[in-house]
Amino acid sequence: MQSPNIHEMAIYTRRVNAVLDYIHTNLDDDLSLEQLAEVAGFSPYHFHRMFKHVVKETLNKYVNRVRIEKASKLLVFHENMSLTEIGLECGFSSSAGFSRSFKVFYGMSPTNYRLQFNIFKSRSVTFAEKHFRHKMQAAGYLSIDIDEMIRWAHHYVHTAQIVHFPPVKILSIRHSGLSDTGLTRELSHAFDKAFRQAYLNGLLSSEPEIIGVSYDDPYLIPLEKCRYDACVTVTPHSESRDDLEISTLPGGKYAVIEIRGSITDPERHFRSQWCLPIRGK
Repeated sequence: MQSPNIHEMAIYTRRVNAVLDYIHTNLDDDLSLEQLAEVAGFSPYHFHRMFKHVVKETLNKYVNRVRIEKASKLLVFHENMSLTEIGLECGFSSSAGFSRSFKVFYGMSPTNYRLQFNIFKSRSVTFAEKHFRHKMQAAGYLSIDIDEMIRWAHHYVHTAQIVHFPPVKILSIRHSGLSDTGLTRELSHAFDKAFRQAYLNGLLSSEPEIIGVSYDDPYLIPLEKCRYDACVTVTPHSESRDDLEISTLPGGKYAVIEIRGSITDPERHFRSQWCLPIRGK
């Protein structure tokens, strides 16, 4: 595939992002090449090549991966769902096919995965803490007091409040890949690009806010494949076009954690908020 120019790449990326969103909300559907090419508005041949160019992964591999990743969440958080129910909800035609695909991906059966990661089983150390310790030690952060960081995190988790936010229009730049060490240069550039696009097109809201939207669970999905939208709030009348991605961030109940100060530098003062949506079943 010949490398597209900047304008063409913006169009391709926007259409592929629409397909990715469609895939994640319709995992129990057929999700054939022809169906997804129609969502993108391209021929199946051109869409297949374009998808791999943008996502760096083939369509079939991507669909299978996100189906398995959703299944792993259902296995852990929905202990009353059977393997057959989970397989069907994630787009597998049978529990046997689901089990085979799951074992190839994780190296263990769905049943063993559920037993190993059962969050309803009481344990002295949570998986989140265990995972964090392992990641910090593997990364060589030996000079950091991990126990202090965990105590710091526990303090702020217990200060969470439930707040209702109204819907808001946003301009977003899709970014793939997160880091354990904080905001990467690439992600920072994505926020700069979102703000710049909104400003140059006269779309910035009167009091613009910067918002990050993370779609994937980094405990289940490799960090380099995690989807993230760098967003800025725009005026209510803003609409999408080929080179601009405008959407509405849903309103509703969010868990809000306000953070002040820094664990690594107590003298440095900052204030930020983390907001997580509270979703019903």
